[in-house]
Amino acid sequence: MFSHIMIPVDIHLPPEIRKALDVAAQMAKWQQAKVTIVSVTGTQPGDVAQSGTAVSAELQTIVDQLSEQSGADVEARNIHSVDVAAEVDGDLTRAAEEIGADLIVVGTHAPRITDHIFSSHAGYLAKHAKVSVFVVR
Repeated sequence: MFSHIMIPVDIHLPPEIRKALDVAAQMAKWQQAKVTIVSVTGTQPGDVAQSGTAVSAELQTIVDQLSEQSGADVEARNIHSVDVAAEVDGDLTRAAEEIGADLIVVGTHAPRITDHIFSSHAGYLAKHAKVSVFVVR
């Protein structure tokens, strides 16, 4: 049913992302699907964790864990953004199209008061992506 699953990740791995990775691993195993992990990062002054080397190392750790857990072909893609907060939603939507994903598995938090004013990243993807979006809470 699904042949290519995209998982947007925050490399700091909040609990919502970990849960989405677990769900995606099970789906990939069941569907025998390829998985692409996509991260959007930017360079912030003084933020060592956002260096290209650090981001690559963090993504490779996630790739290795997910590959072992699912048995799937897993790769990572990092998108560099000048303004992550403003560009992340559009970057993720475009990435899904560019890589040919047919499912996005994304983690989200329980709704907060601000979510009634501004859409969450998962909400944006669910509204705007041209492929199926599985939101994990």
